[in-house]
Amino acid sequence: MRFKPTCLSTWALFFSVLFLLFPMACPDEIRSAQRNKSFLKEYTFGKKQKFRAGFDGRTIIAQFQPRSGDGIYRFASWTLDNWKNRFNDIKKYNRNRPLLVHHYVQFPFKALNGDMQSMVLQAVFENDSSEEDGWAHRVVYSGETISLIAGVFARDDIPPETLIKYNELKYKGRRLKKGDTIMIPWKWVKESLHLRPILVREPLTMGEVEYDKRYAYYRLQKGESLYSSVVVRFTGRTLAEDVNEMADQLLKLNRIPNAHFIPVGKNLKIPIEWISEEYLIQKQTLEKVPEPDEAPEPKTMAKKDQPIHIILDPGHGGIDPGAVFGSKRKGFQIFEDETVYDISLRVAELLKKQHYIVHTTLVDPDQQDPVKLLGTVKDEDEYIPVSPEYQVRNAGIGINMRIYLVCDIYKRLIAQNVPRENILFLSLHGDALHPSLRGVTVYFPDHRLRTASFKLSQRVYKRRKEYQRELKFRDRENIRSTKVSSEFGKQVIASFQKAGMETHSSFAVRGYYYRKGKRTLPGILRYSTIPTSVLVEVGNLNNLQDRTALLKPEFRQQIASTLVASINQYYERI
Repeated sequence: MRFKPTCLSTWALFFSVLFLLFPMACPDEIRSAQRNKSFLKEYTFGKKQKFRAGFDGRTIIAQFQPRSGDGIYRFASWTLDNWKNRFNDIKKYNRNRPLLVHHYVQFPFKALNGDMQSMVLQAVFENDSSEEDGWAHRVVYSGETISLIAGVFARDDIPPETLIKYNELKYKGRRLKKGDTIMIPWKWVKESLHLRPILVREPLTMGEVEYDKRYAYYRLQKGESLYSSVVVRFTGRTLAEDVNEMADQLLKLNRIPNAHFIPVGKNLKIPIEWISEEYLIQKQTLEKVPEPDEAPEPKTMAKKDQPIHIILDPGHGGIDPGAVFGSKRKGFQIFEDETVYDISLRVAELLKKQHYIVHTTLVDPDQQDPVKLLGTVKDEDEYIPVSPEYQVRNAGIGINMRIYLVCDIYKRLIAQNVPRENILFLSLHGDALHPSLRGVTVYFPDHRLRTASFKLSQRVYKRRKEYQRELKFRDRENIRSTKVSSEFGKQVIASFQKAGMETHSSFAVRGYYYRKGKRTLPGILRYSTIPTSVLVEVGNLNNLQDRTALLKPEFRQQIASTLVASINQYYERI
């Protein structure tokens, strides 16, 4: 007799097969799955924007939602580090699915930019705190390691062993317990995390703090403008394009329709990351803090029984005229290279009369002496006196040739036992800043912007006698150069102010300038091996008053006389 299965036996057979194909999760696995979901917590930042963050026992997990209107490019712009080269990674993180508002995308922690990393770290490690000596990380999870802590909080050049030694951890840091505190000195903390408390100097005041934004405030005074009184003064931006762009962003942020009609007393909101370091207190700086045995040497005075050498560098020339402003038709056109070359001739003439030895980096065969009227047409016959000489037909090559020439002159003088204190490098330029700015500015080489070496291998350089395979820069020498160069820069500005001449109102002596939001330094200063090196901007050619004055020979002579007076004062020869 054939067996006919009942309904119950049919279902039993079905579940038996199902169990063989898909084994049921054991209770431990179920609890693990629940735990993996529960370690993520949800947070809010900005305008009710949400993110999730947590520590899964091994790594830091971060999830972000696209904002309304975000495509992969825009989503990457506010989440990823180096986002312009990596925006397509968003597709990978989102598993090639369409981006949806309110749907989370999980990011590798190291892929995030500094602001997002900082936000996630402060959310996940909520017991951490900022202390006077550094960032205090408090262990709250099992699974935390000293390698993890060093990797997320410390600079790349600070290995875990450094934190182990500093915190005197037993067992080489392998047995961290909940409640342990790991101190990371401020000089070792990643600057990009912006963890150090920031206060601002008067007249700025601090405003609200959000997860991803901090603001300073400034109350506009009578007669002040948004451009020179706020943007230039507090952000350090001076180039016309940068000033205008930042002013436009401030107008939008403060909901002001017109920059020329801002009420007196208006409290302007400024993102803290825009504020120049001169207006920040307890700022986290870029520099490596020197150890005691690396401390900068004190300034040593020139040897008065030996001659003083001035390496004089009139900027631009040849195919590169530098800044060009004014009207040719009205006779008010001005070329930067012609202006500073004429001033350099005047400076050299005065220096030689006072027994300085002058070395120049540019020669115009058609102009041996200062002129009354500056050239009104582009002159391209200048050359750099390297061996063989280089006719300036490429601006970039021209700068590099000057670097090799300047460093070679210094090398030869040192070989002749000339004390380094008796050698000074002076580069002359004309600014092209926002038209509201005027006056003299001096730049010195900020050691934080120096690289370890300068090395080129193209044939055009190798052909020159002055070529060196590699110029090297040590931290100790860079720090000393910053100190002595800034001292001389202050003397230059003091001399101009004593002479009653205009100097930059906010930052007359500077170690860098901003271009498109990034700090930078002229190449001739960045790679000068001469300890005392400055670049003097003799005025702002984009300002009508400065431009008009520089066209007058007597004003150019006054600039030359004041520069020589500052050199005399610096070397105590008056």
